[in-house]
Order: sequence, then structure tokens, then C-alpha cells
Amino acid sequence: MALRKKGTRLITVDGMAYRWRVSGGAGCCTGCASGRFEFVVEQADQKGAVLMAATSAFPVVPSIVGAGVRAALDHGWQPARRGSAFRLTGLV
Repeated sequence: MALRKKGTRLITVDGMAYRWRVSGGAGCCTGCASGRFEFVVEQADQKGAVLMAATSAFPVVPSIVGAGVRAALDHGWQPARRGSAFRLTGLV
């Protein structure tokens, strides 16, 4: 699964560039009822496994995304390797 560039934002985490976007409807109505918001991240310069992360934080801001990327890397996400999406839950 790869992200389209349109609608994504760039973020640099520990010297590596990533693209990210809030997934789904991306509006307040999408996550407010459940209190859970999801975002998707991939390495910017090469396609590999994407990160699908869930957070209770609203709005989803770059600092939350950066924390999610670091946590996913600590838990074994390998963004340069092709494969299924890496799921991360429980971010605040």
C-alpha cells in the first residue's frame, strides 16, 4: 500500500523524511464519536511498509506523528521493507 502524494504532508523524524496523512474522512466527525483518530505514514523517498497508527489526540499534529514514527520504529516497523502495513495503537 502506498500513499498518493496529493493530500500528504512531509515530516522529518531523526533525519529521515516521511509522508503522512490523517486516514479515512480526516474530519472531526470521523473520529469524535469513537475518540480515536488514525494516520498513515510512509518513507518519502522509497516505497515500503506503511505505518497505520491510532491516537486519541485531536488534532493530529506533526509532533504526534513524529512520536508515532519513533514508537513504531522502536517496535520493529521497517519502513524500507515491502510488506503489510504495520499497525500501532495506543498513542496519546
